[in-house]
Amino acid sequence: MLPNPVNSKMQLNQIESNLESYNAADLKVAIVSANLSRMAGGILPIMQHHGKELKRLGINVTAFGSGNIPSTEDLNGWGDVPIVVKRPWMEKFAFAPGLFESINRADPDLVHQHALWQYPSVAVSTWRRKLRKPVIISTQGMLEPWALSHSRAKKRIAEILFERQNLANASVIHCSPAEVPGVRAFGLKNPIAVLPNGAVLPDKKNLPRPEFLPNDGRNTLLFLGRLHPKKGIIETLSGFANFKKLTPEIASRWQLVVAGWDEGDHLKQLLYEVENLGLQNDVVFSGPQFGEDKDALLAWSKAFVLASYSEGFPMAVLEAWANALPVFMTRECNILEGFQHGAAVEITTSPGNIATAFAEHLGAANLAEMGSRGRSLVTERFTWPVITKEILAVYKWALGSGPKPDCIDIS
Repeated sequence: MLPNPVNSKMQLNQIESNLESYNAADLKVAIVSANLSRMAGGILPIMQHHGKELKRLGINVTAFGSGNIPSTEDLNGWGDVPIVVKRPWMEKFAFAPGLFESINRADPDLVHQHALWQYPSVAVSTWRRKLRKPVIISTQGMLEPWALSHSRAKKRIAEILFERQNLANASVIHCSPAEVPGVRAFGLKNPIAVLPNGAVLPDKKNLPRPEFLPNDGRNTLLFLGRLHPKKGIIETLSGFANFKKLTPEIASRWQLVVAGWDEGDHLKQLLYEVENLGLQNDVVFSGPQFGEDKDALLAWSKAFVLASYSEGFPMAVLEAWANALPVFMTRECNILEGFQHGAAVEITTSPGNIATAFAEHLGAANLAEMGSRGRSLVTERFTWPVITKEILAVYKWALGSGPKPDCIDIS
């Protein structure tokens, strides 16, 4: 049986008690990833909130990356967390030889790496080997079967050259409960910190209606994320078209907004599908949304959909729940608590199944109640103060200065 993540006030108080004797200011942590900008996708807010919460707890934390230079808005998302970005020689691989030296000069007690398969793994592995200090690796869904099969040849090369050694020698692997079988199937025997990501509950403020939203009285069903085949957006479009045929009266009350940045020129295929399916008046492509623009879009939406083939622990779903949106998602989104607590409708990647789910629930009188249950779920289990205190307990254990936390799986 896998350990449970923190889910009660009593457990949180126990963690705080365990940390009372620990001088947080003495701990130096390096957060390392390829991108510290929006090009990191849903991993960016995870790292930002991770870093800011550590900072709030008095930890000396710095973030290191080797990809795109963050925009002003991206920088603001890091708050008071200092960041160091080394410009890459090879952008796709995030190859920046100066990254190791930057981490080494900072002299952290522990490195926490987010994501895999790029040069930061080499830098982190080199740092661990030379300094013999603990490394925590958050896999972020990148060892899930679908993720491993995508660009398999490139990942196999990376695995042989550096990634398997990097993972196998980490002090702790961090992932969500549903990812544990994939981590073990990859052959890793490390202790696993079984912890979800967190979300921030939005302020109850009036945000202006996004200008791109048609003001015709229809409700907005939202997809938010990068435009990539694994997200099941084509399947969602086909499902919406079938939904219109199945229950035209209910479907007439809804529009689908696809918000995100294009990856691999997938947008062209999506635009073709919209025209082919006759959805020109039903689907809006808003482009990427960040900061208050994203907050406003979430605030003006009424439901959320993610028909994904593979996820780690998607931030977009947590953000939807934080905004009290009912969620339609696949089991591969790896947040099974949503189904258990009645905060989400389980769908598959079959357009027929998606259409049936839309027809059954988008016209239901209790749709808003599902969203309320999602917000309650985030409040109870998935806020950053709760999760970061558990992460800090993992750090203390990895450094040999604290007991094994309940979240650690050593099976």
